[in-house]
Amino acid sequence: MSTQKRMFVLLAALLVIGAATLFAANDSMTGVALKQEIQFTAPTLVGGTLLPTGEYKVLHEMQGTEHIMIFKQMNGKAEAKAKCNLVPLNEKAKTTEQRYTENAKNERVLLEMTFRGDTSKHVLQP
Repeated sequence: MSTQKRMFVLLAALLVIGAATLFAANDSMTGVALKQEIQFTAPTLVGGTLLPTGEYKVLHEMQGTEHIMIFKQMNGKAEAKAKCNLVPLNEKAKTTEQRYTENAKNERVLLEMTFRGDTSKHVLQP
């Protein structure tokens, strides 16, 4: 085999391995949009941080194998991070919904979110 053919085979193999690695790294967030928006109509506890009423950008980040959701206030400086588990849905979500509970201090606590069009719901870890 000539040197040129060997280089071509090696380059092709590296390309395949790189693509497989990229797909494997993004697979844990398959079926969810990487950016969303949410509005809190009351102060809400997210990942241990009490966020004021307002509109937030929701970003997704992987830290190793952990899925992290980042809430950034759109017209302010408030920010919170929360660990999250993605739970597959049977079909694409038809609506955007949030589920809350109340803690012992009577604070509203965000438990889970489903965004329209996603195929997984976001369940926040306590």
